[in-house]
Amino acid sequence: MAKKAAAVAGGTRYARVKQILDKAARGSTSDYGGNPRFWQASLDELKVVCVYGVRMIAPESSGSSCGCGEGNGESRSARSGLIQGLRGAPPFDGVRFPPLMWGGDRVGDDDVAFIADWIDDGCPADDGVRVLEAKGESTIEPRVELDDVKEFGAMEWPDWIASRPGTPRQRGNLDCLSETQLERLRQAFRCIYDLDDHVEDRRNYNNQALIHQNHCQHGWERFLPWHRAYLYEFEQNLQDFFPRLTLPYWDWAAEKYQPTDKSLGNVLPDSFKAFLTEEQARKLVGELKPKPEGDQRKAFLALGRNRTLFTTQHQFFCYVIKTIGYRHVKPDEKDFNRNRMIDALLASNALWYPLRYSAEFGGKTIETKFGMHFPSGEDMKEIQALNNFRDFGGGSIYDAAFGFLDQNPHNTMHIWTGGLNPDADQKDYVCDPPKALKARRGDDGQRIAPARRNEATRVAGRKFHSRPDLYTQPGVGDMLSNLTASYDPVFWPIHVNIDRAWWEWQKRNPSGVPFDLDSVLSPWNYTIRDTLDVARFGYEYVRGSFFMPVGLEAPIARFVSKPIPIAANLKAFSRAEIRLHWVPQLQRSCFVRAFLNDPAASSETPLHDNPHFAGYLAIFGHGPCYGGPGHCDPPPPSPRDYDWRTRSHNTPRNHRIDVTKSARKLLEKSDELRITLLVIGADYEEDPDLLKLEGASLSLFD
Repeated sequence: MAKKAAAVAGGTRYARVKQILDKAARGSTSDYGGNPRFWQASLDELKVVCVYGVRMIAPESSGSSCGCGEGNGESRSARSGLIQGLRGAPPFDGVRFPPLMWGGDRVGDDDVAFIADWIDDGCPADDGVRVLEAKGESTIEPRVELDDVKEFGAMEWPDWIASRPGTPRQRGNLDCLSETQLERLRQAFRCIYDLDDHVEDRRNYNNQALIHQNHCQHGWERFLPWHRAYLYEFEQNLQDFFPRLTLPYWDWAAEKYQPTDKSLGNVLPDSFKAFLTEEQARKLVGELKPKPEGDQRKAFLALGRNRTLFTTQHQFFCYVIKTIGYRHVKPDEKDFNRNRMIDALLASNALWYPLRYSAEFGGKTIETKFGMHFPSGEDMKEIQALNNFRDFGGGSIYDAAFGFLDQNPHNTMHIWTGGLNPDADQKDYVCDPPKALKARRGDDGQRIAPARRNEATRVAGRKFHSRPDLYTQPGVGDMLSNLTASYDPVFWPIHVNIDRAWWEWQKRNPSGVPFDLDSVLSPWNYTIRDTLDVARFGYEYVRGSFFMPVGLEAPIARFVSKPIPIAANLKAFSRAEIRLHWVPQLQRSCFVRAFLNDPAASSETPLHDNPHFAGYLAIFGHGPCYGGPGHCDPPPPSPRDYDWRTRSHNTPRNHRIDVTKSARKLLEKSDELRITLLVIGADYEEDPDLLKLEGASLSLFD
């Protein structure tokens, strides 16, 4: 133990492991297959994280949920991808993957052995090692001095997750996700798509979608509770493979979807549109027959280089024909070139779906075709103003009625995103809208037959998500039927936003509940009552969020963050909060003052008429412990099995400061925020030996 203690002077072995990997990674921006700096996640997540299917910490047993293979009697560390990568052993020997750390330095043999010992010892979070100082052993905790405060860097949601109880995970705005976050979402969908070949595996995408096909609830009070449970179950399924992932929401009332001229609106989130990556564009030009000529080849490659977006496959194929000039493609489900292009688009973006024809209704907009309108911000305000659950969410079995949220926007969004396939029954792609409309009416210019006009989505006999199914040319998109809608990945952000609307309405109408609270929601064992509080399911909704880890090892005199970039699409927030996470009981009462964009703030900094002063919180001190050894120690994050006693009064808490007014004002002239937190004691001076916290965060809400 003495050897291990010496190696971690100043903290635990776990902290030393993270320090070693951080030093080797240096300034690398590698995202490790959607898991940037995976070693800085919570310990629970580190134990299950996979990098391109390779488990970084092998399970205690020999198997692996990530396809890592059997252990063959090797130690846990030898079976761990992290140690294999640090040692340059297969699959990190440069053949499949390069050695770790990617974009950084190699780790020395002694440090690799240290990490391997830690893994073989069970990856303990706290070794019970006393803190050592250079001049000998000491039991005095170090602290951050006022003159050596470091700046704490921010991790963007959802690259951090709640590692302690009492901190909900966050579902964010789809249009505010970074490319790294979106790629993680794509990889998660690919992961469960790949399981579709294992038809009995309940985790595969088709089995998850089949739940909606067989059990969905619409048109009455179970619509909202049932879909809340469904979203939670699907999200948990994804988290079995990607523990940090949460389902984002599509805020269709945002300005980009609500322009003055409706024909100019963004029909679909960019992340769900079709595009080619550079890799897939290169592969495609090598597969097409005949091969594209010089300028055509350059134009295909430019699609990948410039990330050109297409709402539907019809738009993509018309671009290929009219702009690129490559005409060797037909709207035939057996056409070789068409299917290779669909393959490339699917490989580029797992969130795109070929059987989705969003806003394709034979005209420019949904309004001109059906007299309906895309759900607006005003629509959502009117729905939020309803004051009873029957009108908002739907009536009971004794008073059956659609809730207004269910009818519009929900039903409208299904019709809008599903659309009508303009290429059904066509021999050639008709890319001129007036001609396309005439073709839909028939060669004689008359209306098409009612049987064709009223075509419904086909269900029976399909093998969903198989390539033969994705190559078909049906008349309507899958989102137009509640039997097939959940097979389209756009189903999820639409329904997450429906759930968010209910979450917001519940905060204003806490007594507005469905009638039959003890009814069970098939096929699960949740009752309606179980779904009323999202806190039970451990999530909340944010526009965007940033977390700055600190650590509980020592008190901190003050907290100063590095500049946090606030992108333009994040600035339209309705509320901004600074949160202090997992703060233990403090011996003395204090105030914590929050300043924005003033890193030099001190106890002498004026508070009144100061735009940088964002707010404060007061913490009620505990006082000295009056019990025996360990009486006032913080309890473990999780109780022992079968320990049903109430939460200990010494359980660390989270604190919140509303900083909306100051953040809005400062962001009028800036694109970044910087947080300073000062601990002010009862004497109104800075108290440097008091506050401990796991980290601080900035959360922006719609």
